[in-house]
Parts: sequence; structure tokens; C-alpha cells
Amino acid sequence: MEGAAKGMSDIVSQLTTGITSSGLFGTVSEIFPFIIVMIGFAFGYKVLRKVVKGASKGKANV
Repeated sequence: MEGAAKGMSDIVSQLTTGITSSGLFGTVSEIFPFIIVMIGFAFGYKVLRKVVKGASKGKANV
């Protein structure tokens, strides 16, 4: 059991030294354009579904 405690403390120390704010924000800045595109696509898809649903009933909803 002592080896497991030492292993866990090693894992925690690696996580605390390995994750820095510059590394985290560097990764976020790389995927940010993808996130913006996905939000735009989801919004457009929702509006399109609403328009198509209204058009099939003869209504103009936006």
C-alpha cells in the first residue's frame, strides 16, 4: 500500500507541475476557432429546423 501512496503523490506532483496557465490557454486558443464554428453551426441548424417545420405547416416562423 505504501507504493500506491507514493505513486499517487508522484501523479499529483506531475499534474501540478505539468499544467500551467500558458499551456492551458495555448491549447484553448488552438481549439477556439473550432468551438466558434460549432456554436454557429448549432445555431444555424436550430433556426433552419424551425423554419422548415413552420413551412410545412404554412407558417412563417423565425
